[in-house]
Amino acid sequence: MSKVTRLYRQAAVIPFRIRDKRLEIALVTTPHGKRWVVPKGSLDDGERARDAAIRETEEEAGLIGHLGRKLGRYRFTRANERYEVEVYLMRVTVVLDYWLEAGLRRRRWLRIDKAAALVREDLQPFVHEVERMVHVGARS
Repeated sequence: MSKVTRLYRQAAVIPFRIRDKRLEIALVTTPHGKRWVVPKGSLDDGERARDAAIRETEEEAGLIGHLGRKLGRYRFTRANERYEVEVYLMRVTVVLDYWLEAGLRRRRWLRIDKAAALVREDLQPFVHEVERMVHVGARS
């Protein structure tokens, strides 16, 4: 008999900026620095996914901005627990020098192709979607 596992809800953000007419995505390391990830975390009791996305992005990456539309969702299982993650787009307007998890994580701005290659496979389509959604402007 299999036991029913709870579905944990999380929110993730693909933070972007346009710098020198180039689209860049911000990634942060996991707390132990082994992998590059997007800001993501669990919803607090009664918290909306959009609000969790904004909170996690500031706490984990030191980034503040305008949260755009939800790009979609994905599911995964870890240690016999099920997770559903809502993924949002954020145009970054403020990059903090000091933030809550600055001592635990590194932050890096990368081109779309490099960012997509570093994140888990579940997130790669969302990273590529940013390129289709964001108009960078005339190329010189």
